[in-house]
Amino acid sequence: MKRNRKVKKHSRCTVNSVNFVALIVLSFFALMVYWSQDARCTALAQEIGKAEKEFARLERDCQREVGSWEELKTPESLNRALIRHGLDMGAANPGEQVVNMTTAGLPAPGQTSVARLRARRGSIDRMVLNTRPATSGVRRKNTVRR
Repeated sequence: MKRNRKVKKHSRCTVNSVNFVALIVLSFFALMVYWSQDARCTALAQEIGKAEKEFARLERDCQREVGSWEELKTPESLNRALIRHGLDMGAANPGEQVVNMTTAGLPAPGQTSVARLRARRGSIDRMVLNTRPATSGVRRKNTVRR
């Protein structure tokens, strides 16, 4: 006759509990990775926000400076600046005082201002040639001889 021997059966509880513990550990690591990535993304978002605010501030400053520069370039402002610095000047007359240059660096032909400039230089040269030579810088005092 056969004896009833206890049959050793592997319980499935231990296998299921190992799988369950592995799932808990894996989910814990996934949660830690998620938190670290979330913290990095939050820090990057804050840096981007600061950079955008700085960019907007610099853009406003640039617009303000462009506006003030445009205001300084108006004819009234230029005249005030010239007067403030003691200069007796005005804007150039387009027909007489503006000389258009070619790419070679010479005045464009047919301009009346170039002809007037050459005539003035010629008259100045003639005036210089017709004047007497200058005396030395020493002045003599009128003295009465006795």
